Amino acid sequence: MSWLMYIVIAAFSLLALAYYKIKKMFRFYKDRNIPYVEPKFLLGSDPEGVLFRTHIGDSWDKIYKQLEGKPMGGFFQTVLPFLMIRDPEYVNQVLISSFDHFFDRNFLIDEEINPLDAHLFLLRGNRWRFLRNKLSPIFSAGKLRWMFEEMEKCGDVFVECIDKLADGKDRDVLEELARYATDVIGSCAFGFETNSLSDPNSQLRQMGRDLFDSTGFNWTQISFLLRFSVPRLLLWLKLRSIPSSVENFFCSTISSVLETRRKTGLKRRDFVQLLLQLKEKEVVEIDTNDVDQDEQENNQNNEVEKIEITDRLLMAQSFVFFVAGFETTSRTLHFLIYQLAHHPEIQERARQEVLSIKEKHAQFSYDALKHMTFLDNCISETLRMYPPIVMLNRECTKDFSFSDGTSIKKGEQIVIPIYSIQRDPKYFPEPMKYNPDRFTSDPQRGAYLPFGDGPRICIGKRFALVEIKIVMARLLERYSFEPSSLNKEPVELNPWTNILSPKNGLWIKIQKLNDCK
Repeated sequence: MSWLMYIVIAAFSLLALAYYKIKKMFRFYKDRNIPYVEPKFLLGSDPEGVLFRTHIGDSWDKIYKQLEGKPMGGFFQTVLPFLMIRDPEYVNQVLISSFDHFFDRNFLIDEEINPLDAHLFLLRGNRWRFLRNKLSPIFSAGKLRWMFEEMEKCGDVFVECIDKLADGKDRDVLEELARYATDVIGSCAFGFETNSLSDPNSQLRQMGRDLFDSTGFNWTQISFLLRFSVPRLLLWLKLRSIPSSVENFFCSTISSVLETRRKTGLKRRDFVQLLLQLKEKEVVEIDTNDVDQDEQENNQNNEVEKIEITDRLLMAQSFVFFVAGFETTSRTLHFLIYQLAHHPEIQERARQEVLSIKEKHAQFSYDALKHMTFLDNCISETLRMYPPIVMLNRECTKDFSFSDGTSIKKGEQIVIPIYSIQRDPKYFPEPMKYNPDRFTSDPQRGAYLPFGDGPRICIGKRFALVEIKIVMARLLERYSFEPSSLNKEPVELNPWTNILSPKNGLWIKIQKLNDCK
């Protein structure tokens, strides 16, 4: 028998073994008598999402609806089994009451290949617990008040930019919103002026484009799918999770900022200053009154061991501040302005509240923003309909049984479909109707999760909401928004991005209010 024949036999044997293993994997839920959605070979329970024909939120919404009437059920993302939690009661068990069984995400990282992956969103186990405990004070109300002045400056420049577009013509202002978010993050996270609003080609803005390119096939999207669906593959192949140009820019930029601060003693009201304080003193100074009750409860006893805080670790936290805060904020503002344009009566209510509060406080101060409750409701309703992150994922860290008897073993994966739950009429009647008044009372816990919940709730939630409100108050004071005939309804989602975003833009018309001309 020739050597070629041996190779052919070996190849067929490996393929047969792989086929057997995959078919056996696809019996994962059937053998355990758990309801599930049948998969297609190699492509999972909904190939449309895996092949980027539909957005992952719409893809999993199909699965969610196929499991109607079940509190949970199984599905496959490529060949990996996930248990989808559909019922808010069980969601709360995973995120809050039984958090110690589900505190990790299923992402794996190699810090030598991808040093910027060592951030709070991806870290696991004790390193996550320690770092979360250390970083939480940085996002307290007091520290946000401290950074507020930098955010105000960016808001002022943004209004000047929009002033040039307030001509009643059809506009999609996503690029301007992205540049605003870039300037806020640049100033508050990295401590330098990016001037993206005056220079659309600034370096930091270009990095955002490279990371979140949504025009078609891109490596960031593919690497996320691999990390999520076959998490060990990136490690085995030693692949980069982000483009090398992006990694080099952030590493060199943040390293330079840290070195300059240490040499010159320069102090700014920003994230970098607080990180330096954390590295030097191993604690961020804080008044305990600045931390709300939820945050205190979420971080009790999280510091289980001491982890060395290196410059590389600080770089990773600065990087994720940009990744998590830039695209999500600009997309939320994008959808919010679009909805206000289509609902002029809601827009006017928000405007009157803004004007009334400014008259009372004389300016849009940090304290003034806290009283804009109807604007809060508008933001909440926007996040309900269009959550930037469409799902939460968790890994079981020790065996657990739900109250209905369903058991899950250590290492198995869970998905909570935020997008689908928040559009379920059981929890939000007439879910496709934009109705901020539904948030005059708190929604059912476990049914509204744009920032997650429990100890792993988004650490930058308060920062993002202030960033959104500070610019929306200024816009409502000066401009009115009207719908454009260029929009297609319903909004079609772009399948080439993990962040929830429209495929064909969101078009509006901007007019100056009479007393602001």
